[in-house]
Amino acid sequence: MAAVVLARSSGGHEVRGSVLPGAGAVLVDLVVDSIDLLARTPWAGRVVDEVSPAPDEDDWVRRWRGGWQLCLPTAGQPQPDAQPAQGFHGTASQAPWRVDHTSDVGVRLAWSDEDLDVVRSWSLEPTGARVCTTVRNVGTRPREVIVAEHLVLGSDVLAPVVEDGAALDLDVAPGTMLADLDYDGRPRGHVVPWPGDPRERWARVTAATPARVAALLHPRPRRVRLHRPGASVEVRWDGLPHALLWQELRRSTESPWDGAVVAMGIEPTTTAHGAGTAAGGAVPLGPGKTMTWSASLRLLDHDRSDP
Repeated sequence: MAAVVLARSSGGHEVRGSVLPGAGAVLVDLVVDSIDLLARTPWAGRVVDEVSPAPDEDDWVRRWRGGWQLCLPTAGQPQPDAQPAQGFHGTASQAPWRVDHTSDVGVRLAWSDEDLDVVRSWSLEPTGARVCTTVRNVGTRPREVIVAEHLVLGSDVLAPVVEDGAALDLDVAPGTMLADLDYDGRPRGHVVPWPGDPRERWARVTAATPARVAALLHPRPRRVRLHRPGASVEVRWDGLPHALLWQELRRSTESPWDGAVVAMGIEPTTTAHGAGTAAGGAVPLGPGKTMTWSASLRLLDHDRSDP
């Protein structure tokens, strides 16, 4: 299925985005004033879309082009015993979606399984993009649902850190708690006030930052800002209580990462881990009930003299 290309010009800013309906309705790129805010994997051009859920993380990552997609009905570890069975990061994350409506600046898509109907609407904003999503249980039984907006920033945002030795500072709402996770998203049980142990430097990212994952618990307001030389970026969301924080700056050397992936995930979520529903924290969605949430990514400021 062909990409849906969106474009907007407003207030002197040029914004362009591409959505792939056949690959999880992913916003695969978001270019604001020549800066692509989203990650792109080195193997993106070789990915072949598949209908079947990814059985494990390795398979999902090999199909991952980057960008921003929805993990649903679960996030993280696969659930082969679930009804219906779920692969890594949930079936919807890499499944084909149906296009219901398009315009120059937006697209509405739909996906469903045995019990869930999902409507997801992308729209460009003056310096970024916003997505609004509703999931409804149309079945006759309760469903346990985990939602994660797999929003991953890429090399254009992080280039000053990995190439020039600069630092990136993270601004998180006061009172936010930090939950330490294994790199596969499983909780370790250690929760401390943000920014955590000063020696771990969660609030400042450099080229020496290790590959790691944590959860931000109940930030209010629900937003994270990243400041680096030449630009600041903001992720803001409503309707989801937490966010996952993933930092990968060419530090994972095993296949398929091969020390080549530059990515930072700021991932609004229902659940403060990536271990699937087996670890708890899923939202029980009864028959006829709905969940609605939204998230946005925008460039706050940009020194246009910065290359």
